[in-house]
Amino acid sequence: MNTEKESNVPTPAAAKSVEYVLLDGFINELWEVDYENGIALNVTEIIKAESAGNIIKYSGKIEDFLSNERGFKKLHFHESVNFPMRVHFETLK
Repeated sequence: MNTEKESNVPTPAAAKSVEYVLLDGFINELWEVDYENGIALNVTEIIKAESAGNIIKYSGKIEDFLSNERGFKKLHFHESVNFPMRVHFETLK
């Protein structure tokens, strides 16, 4: 497991929560993962990591975290000039 904090696939009750994933790499990225809505947003430019709660540090890419650590598949990436990079995810493996 590549996470600094022990993590498991969220239970249905926890699936309504939001957690933050700090990707450790050349450029640190902060992602907000909203399990209820099935979306992860790159909030690096919007939220300071030290002010976000429920942070998990992960060495790798957001798609690896979502698929390997959380068990999601059918990841769909969206990038726009007006909005931050985002990933939609669907069903569990």
